[in-house]
Amino acid sequence: MKIIRLLAVAAALVFLSFFGSLTVNAIACIRAPLPPALDALASDSAVAFSTVTVDSWDGSTPAPADDNIYYAFEPKKTVPTVGFIILPGGNCDPRSYAPAAHAIAAQGFLTFIIPMPNCVAIPGYSRADKIINDYGKIKKWAIGGHSVGGLAAGMYAKTSSTISGVVIWACFVDEANRLDNTTLKVLSVTGSLDGRATPEAVRAAAIYLPADTVFVEIEGGNHTQFGWIDPSPYPYPYLEQDNPATITIEEQQKQIVQATTDFLKQFKENICPVVYLLGKEDPRVNTVRKFRDELLAKSSSGQDIIELYKQHGAQLIALFEKSPAIKSAAGQLLGAIIPVIEFLL
Repeated sequence: MKIIRLLAVAAALVFLSFFGSLTVNAIACIRAPLPPALDALASDSAVAFSTVTVDSWDGSTPAPADDNIYYAFEPKKTVPTVGFIILPGGNCDPRSYAPAAHAIAAQGFLTFIIPMPNCVAIPGYSRADKIINDYGKIKKWAIGGHSVGGLAAGMYAKTSSTISGVVIWACFVDEANRLDNTTLKVLSVTGSLDGRATPEAVRAAAIYLPADTVFVEIEGGNHTQFGWIDPSPYPYPYLEQDNPATITIEEQQKQIVQATTDFLKQFKENICPVVYLLGKEDPRVNTVRKFRDELLAKSSSGQDIIELYKQHGAQLIALFEKSPAIKSAAGQLLGAIIPVIEFLL
């Protein structure tokens, strides 16, 4: 018997040492993610994915050992200028929103998902401070979330001087958390068959949102399919109090991502490679702009050059970011060309 016990203890230690190394350090939530959600927690040709470990959420208290990460999705093909933070729905595993986060990042937005303490967003929305501090180069930020995560996003945005936009998925804002008295830009995305944030409730609460709020109602969409959420142990393919959707989760997610990226585009800063290399205050920038407007823009071939420059400017900057040597060479070449431009002008 002693030998059997020793073998059992040894097996348990091996199990813990092996599987303990695979833990994602996030509190397990009641509502698990569907398998496709986990597939999105990976890098590909368009997006670099990472799980970021947090030493402290508030800068003073150590982060709990089982609650000390967030997920980052970084565009590879462009230098992002806008950050978007996603807060999960109540009791929903944050990984359920990975496919949407990955797709949004692929469109050029630095995107994050923050696990919440005890899987509820309202007590933990201030964790967004950590992400914003970690990515100081990003000057424009939006925050959003699903269900109670959307409500918490609005609550955070009201207290922050950094947030420009709020994205509310399958949620509505009440009088106590109204946003109509702010300058925030707001997007509300809902499902026509949502049994929780019903279309009627969303319309009634619209008075608490800014007058220029963008409303998108997904025909046939429900509450559950705003994330890749496993509805088990409920006997239906949707959460309690919800209604069955008449569109697939793939279609609903596609529309959610489209509405969200369309909204986020207003915060994008158009970065010019010349400005990137020289700096905004360099007077030579105006020389290049004058050359563009007074010479290039007046011929069809020149217009083609301008269009190519616009289309590939982001890729050039991404190349400069990855290779300081190429950036330095491009800066020297530009410095040599500008005297020629001045002569032509």
